[in-house]
Amino acid sequence: MNKSDDISSFFSPKGVAIVGASQTPGKIGHEIVRNIKLSGFSGGVFPVNPNAENVLDLKCYGRLSDIRAEVDLAVIAVPAGLVEGVVRDCIEKGVKAAIIITSGFSEVGNKELEERVVSIARRRLRIIGPNTFGVFYAASRLNATFGPGKVLWGKTAFITQSGALGLALMDWTTEEKYGVSSIVSIGNKADVDDADLVEYFSRDPSTSSILIYMEGLRDGRKFFEASRRAVREKPIVVIKAGRSARGARAASSHTGSIAGQDTIFTAAFEQAGIMRAEGMTQAFDWIQALNENPVPKGENVVIVTNGGGLGVLATDKCEGLGLKLAELPNDLKDEIKAITPSFGSVKNPIDLTANADDVLYGKVLDIVLRRRDVDCVIALFCQTANIDPILVAQAMLDARDRDILEKPITAAFVGGHLSQVAYSRMLEKRFAVYPSAERAVDAMYALMARHRQLEKFKGGGELR
Repeated sequence: MNKSDDISSFFSPKGVAIVGASQTPGKIGHEIVRNIKLSGFSGGVFPVNPNAENVLDLKCYGRLSDIRAEVDLAVIAVPAGLVEGVVRDCIEKGVKAAIIITSGFSEVGNKELEERVVSIARRRLRIIGPNTFGVFYAASRLNATFGPGKVLWGKTAFITQSGALGLALMDWTTEEKYGVSSIVSIGNKADVDDADLVEYFSRDPSTSSILIYMEGLRDGRKFFEASRRAVREKPIVVIKAGRSARGARAASSHTGSIAGQDTIFTAAFEQAGIMRAEGMTQAFDWIQALNENPVPKGENVVIVTNGGGLGVLATDKCEGLGLKLAELPNDLKDEIKAITPSFGSVKNPIDLTANADDVLYGKVLDIVLRRRDVDCVIALFCQTANIDPILVAQAMLDARDRDILEKPITAAFVGGHLSQVAYSRMLEKRFAVYPSAERAVDAMYALMARHRQLEKFKGGGELR
């Protein structure tokens, strides 16, 4: 790797300077200092503002050159007209990476200023932005953003081209218990782009999956080549906005990028092995299933449910997505029949009936999970008056923990308050659980797509 290609200083710097730090709460330069300080970052934190003596009890410096300690990363939050000078100061100081928070560049037609800044920095300073809300990286406890101070740690690196959407999702992911290893607001992509970040996170030990919100690309070939290499190591899910002609125009005006023809993106995603999600909910459902489950070893899916209606909905969804519902062998049917009500069904879906309690659920899950002719399980629960959903949730968790063959399980809890409590507890235990049968099946589809990918790689083949 060339020195100019190394972007690790964005994520694990020894020292961070915040140029444009402010003493005024609510201002971007204040919130970034606050977040870095509160996040537990162990490196040096150096506010830079010639008109302040300190910010949040941290000594303030008049300019970068006044800082005697090592500074790897600069977060720049000054007006656009001052950014060029700050970039020159960064180079003089020996700073390796800069996050330019400031807007007012190519996204509003000011391409000349953006190109000039990048030209000054070329080969000496890597830049994320401009027009970004910053970078969060859990492993180094660095929250160099002006977003929420509390972010739930997890396994997914989230790259977003939309600042406002990314900020909203920082809160939403924590509320919904979707942890992240990193969040990068990539902004205008004047220098560091999606491909650079995909390369980095494909090697990052704290990241298991990569999720991208994308409106357009500057260098499509670079991105797709990087992704083809990365998907051998980690799954990549992309939400590509701008499917419609009007949406593509909105994306172009939003960030100054070229959205391109959607059909071209769809074909390129498929060739690169990228999973394209329809929207944010599906993307996070897929990521949750991929993060919290082993990859299936085969394609035989079994549905276990206490509600016939849920089983039918799940069956329809499986058929629509091309998931293979296993034909249960007679010895497996007999084993299940021996412990289930006579009016239940031992076909696939296995219907335990509305009288199924947590004990029965746990026994049946144990039976199917220890079978080598079952590769994946979708467990569905429909709340009834006489069954405690919280106990059923615990039975599912216990069955997963006893699963010595390590099979993927997705689950759905449908019902009222107690089902919601059970659902939340399972999320806290890193279980791939959803509020509908269809979403649990769709999550299993993502796991099966990953299985098929890896089988092609194992056979020495390439994705087409």
